[in-house]
Amino acid sequence: MATENTTPVIKIRNVTKEFGSFTALSGITLDINPSEVVCIIGPSGSGKSTLLRCMSFLEEYTSGEIEIEGRLLGYKKTAAGMVRDSERNIDDVRRNVGMVFQHFNLWPHMTTLDNVTLGLRLSKRIPDAKARDIGRDALARVGLGDFAGRYPAQLSGGQQQRVGIARALAMGPHVILFDEPTSALDPQLVGEVLDTMKKLAVAGITMVVVTHEMGFAAQVADRVVFMDRGRVVEQGKPSALFTEPQSARLREFLDTWRQRNNLFQTDQARLAAVGDRRTTEA
Repeated sequence: MATENTTPVIKIRNVTKEFGSFTALSGITLDINPSEVVCIIGPSGSGKSTLLRCMSFLEEYTSGEIEIEGRLLGYKKTAAGMVRDSERNIDDVRRNVGMVFQHFNLWPHMTTLDNVTLGLRLSKRIPDAKARDIGRDALARVGLGDFAGRYPAQLSGGQQQRVGIARALAMGPHVILFDEPTSALDPQLVGEVLDTMKKLAVAGITMVVVTHEMGFAAQVADRVVFMDRGRVVEQGKPSALFTEPQSARLREFLDTWRQRNNLFQTDQARLAAVGDRRTTEA
C-alpha cells in the first residue's frame, strides 16, 4: 500500500495528447505513488491506453509534463520552451518503468527463458549466466519456473502473458504499466494472469493497470481512476467509487457494465464487501 507524504513515482501534470485535430487526452493530472496499485477504467476510446503509453513515452504527449521519479520524461526545458530530449536521456529516465502489453510480443524462435533475459543481456549488458539466474527467478515469481526451456508455441495464451510479466519483472522496474493484459485471452485463461498480478500487488510492486476487469480492480486496486473522453472524471477507493459514484457518467458506465454481465444489486453488495484494500490471500 502506498504511504502518505511520499514522492510520486510518476507525476502527470496537465498532459494533453493530440492526433491531428483529435484530442485524445485533455489536461490530465495524476500522481502514482510508491507501492500503489492504480486501475484505470472507462469506455473504449476514453484515452486509457494513450495515457499509459505516454507514461512510458511510447507516445509523445503534446503538452504538459510527466515526471518519472522526479525527472522530466521525453522533453527538456530550454529558453525557447520544451524541446524533445535525446533518446539516450529518454531511455535513462524510463529505465525503471516496465510495460506489459495486450499482446505478448514474444520471439517465437526463442525459449521462454531467452525471451525473459533478452533485455537484460542487450540493454543492461548483464552477463549471460547472471541474466539467466535473474530470468529463472522472474519466471518462478509468475509460476512458470518449470517452463524455462519451452517455446511460446508450447504455451497457452495465459502462460505467454505471464512470460511477458516475467520479462518486465526481470528488468527490476520500480513501476509496471499494464495495458489491458487480459484482453487478448480466452475467458478461461484470464484468471491465471489476474492471480499473478494479485501476487505482485501483495508484494508491494507499484502498478498502473488499464483494465476492463471490474472485479480485479475492486479487489486489488488502492485507487480506481475513471476516464471518459480524454479526461479523468472521477477517482477514489474502489469500495466508494463502485458503490457510490459521484458523476452521472460513471453511474451510466457501471450500469452498462452490470447489465452486460447480468450483475445488478447483488454485484453492488459484493463490491461493497470487498473493502478498500487488495486481498492478501493471493
